[in-house]
Amino acid sequence: MQIKVLVNGVGGDVGQGVIKALKSSSLDIKIYSMCISHSSSWLYKSDNSYISPFSNSKEYIPFLIDIINEHKIDVFFPTVDSEILKISQNKREIEEKTGVKIFVDDSSLVGICDDKYQTILFLKNNGFDFPQTILASDENAEKFINNLKTLPVIKKRRGRGALDVFIKADDSLIKKYLGNSDYIFQEFLDCDDEYTTGVYLGDDGEIKGVCTLKRELKCGSTYKAERILDEKIEENLKNIAKKLGMKYVNIQSKRVGDRIFPFEFNGRFSGTTGIISQKVFNAPEIFIKERFLKMPVEKSTNRYFFMVMRYLEEVYANEKEIEDLKKRSFGV
Repeated sequence: MQIKVLVNGVGGDVGQGVIKALKSSSLDIKIYSMCISHSSSWLYKSDNSYISPFSNSKEYIPFLIDIINEHKIDVFFPTVDSEILKISQNKREIEEKTGVKIFVDDSSLVGICDDKYQTILFLKNNGFDFPQTILASDENAEKFINNLKTLPVIKKRRGRGALDVFIKADDSLIKKYLGNSDYIFQEFLDCDDEYTTGVYLGDDGEIKGVCTLKRELKCGSTYKAERILDEKIEENLKNIAKKLGMKYVNIQSKRVGDRIFPFEFNGRFSGTTGIISQKVFNAPEIFIKERFLKMPVEKSTNRYFFMVMRYLEEVYANEKEIEDLKKRSFGV
C-alpha cells in the first residue's frame, strides 16, 4: 500500500529531517513537499513540490486543502513554527474536508510550547525544575534582575532559533526591553551541558521513543551532537512529556549538577528529528503506523551511542526547473 505524505517547510532543516526519516522508512511512501519560496532548496529534490502561500495569509488554508485533495494526501507533516498554531486551530476543518491525518496537537498544547513564558508556568505548576523567569512587563522585573547572580537572558516569548535571544544581556538591553510584554527575563544557567531531547508519546499513553543529544549550536540550530545515555535524565524528560500529553515534543534543557532544567519546548518535530530517525527511533514513521495504518507500535529500546556532525550541501536549479516549479504551483 502506497502512502502519500505531504511535508511543509522543506527549505529548512526540520522539513528536510522529516523527509530523511520518511525515506529511511520501510513503508511505501510517496513524498510531496511545500515551501514559501522558489529558492527553497529541497523543492528541487523532486517534481512533487509546490510553492505555498505564507501561513499568515487568508489563502493558506484553502491552498492546503486543495493540494491535499488534488493529490489524495494521506498524512501531512507541518514543520514551520509560524504555521503550527494556525494549522492546529484549523485542524478539524482540514481533516474533515480532506480525510488527511495531520501531525499537530490541540492548540492549547501548542500554545504552551509556542509561548516561552507559558512553558515555564507549565513546568512550575507541575513540579518540574525550571530556570527562574519573569515577564519583562512585570512590576517586579527590575528587582528580579537585581537578585540574579549573573546577567539575565532576554528572550522573545514567541520566537524561533536564536532570533531575539540575548545571553547575559547588558544594562542597555535590559532597559530596552523592560516593560515589554512580548519578552521575558530569565536566569542564565551557567553550564556547558545543553541538551535537546525528542520524545514520542504513543496513543496508549506510553513513551515509544526518547533520545537526548548534547549539542553545539550554530545560528540556533544543532550542527554537532552526541547522544547522552542517562536513564535519570531520560526518565525526568519522559515524565514531562507524559504530563504535557503531546504526540511529540522536543525539549531543550540544561544540566546543572545532577538536576535537569528544561527551558523551552518545541511542539513539533525539531531539527534533530532526522538525526534521531536514522539511529534511534523514526517518529514520522511511528505516527503513520499509529494514526493511518492503525498498527501497534513497540517501544524503542535502542541504546546506541553516536556522534553526529552536519555539513552544507548545494542544490542547483536551472531556468526550466524554476519555471516548472512555478507552473505546477500557480498553474501559469
